[in-house]
Amino acid sequence: MAKPKKSKISISNQIRVLQNYFPDSQILLNKNKGFTWIGELKSSPLGDTYKIKVVFEKNVSPAIYVVDPAKLKLAEGKTKLEHVYSQENQKLCLFYPDGSQWDDSKIIASTIIPWTIEWLYHYEIWLITGEWLGGGKHPNSAKYLNKTQPNN
Repeated sequence: MAKPKKSKISISNQIRVLQNYFPDSQILLNKNKGFTWIGELKSSPLGDTYKIKVVFEKNVSPAIYVVDPAKLKLAEGKTKLEHVYSQENQKLCLFYPDGSQWDDSKIIASTIIPWTIEWLYHYEIWLITGEWLGGGKHPNSAKYLNKTQPNN
């Protein structure tokens, strides 16, 4: 039996929910193709405040960026950020791009935003410990390569 098709959340409903949860945030419309949400998030009550940008377009997974601070700090001894798609743009890696974790039947305010907060939480721990504890797949890591390559 085929899976029932999930209904997409409209752009206007995504915006409405984001505005309800984050009334001080900013929404910029992108010519009926989508929108950009800009708001401030904290990893925890004691964490730093970060300005986040979420770019959402129809039929495309959201892109999430840390825009302030303009350059995130690195953990001691590290030369690059962990768990990002882009070092320069600070584009966060929050979900698998294959659509298994996020699709447009899900509400951004109850998925992408909490996942961003979780990423910030793990980022702040990484700053202290130098070890990324946020999970996920890291294709270039030794741990990942050892699991995916046959023993020689």
